[in-house]
Amino acid sequence: MTESGSKYMTERQRYWFKHIQACEASGKRIAEYAADQQIDAKAMYADKKSLVNKGVLPRTRATRFQRVQVAGAVVGGEWRIQLPNGISVAFAGPVDAHALSLVLNTAAAVA
Repeated sequence: MTESGSKYMTERQRYWFKHIQACEASGKRIAEYAADQQIDAKAMYADKKSLVNKGVLPRTRATRFQRVQVAGAVVGGEWRIQLPNGISVAFAGPVDAHALSLVLNTAAAVA
């Protein structure tokens, strides 16, 4: 964030922004950092979420759930999954959850 962006934050947001930056720089989890600094971890989590929603901080993880629409019944163990980014993944036969997750996450990350 730039210095000019900080003037659009409330005093509370600037306070938590500085703590969040210090926490990330320390490599500690928020709960651990908050305990070390004797500050409220729940407030830190809540204000971090607020800063992410405001666009001041980047999202740290991808959305885990996607809206799906069932287009038809599975026939003969053949699957076709259409992702929101337009990529289709098709396969037949048994597949383990880890492999499917890896393929779908990789395909979803394609811009």
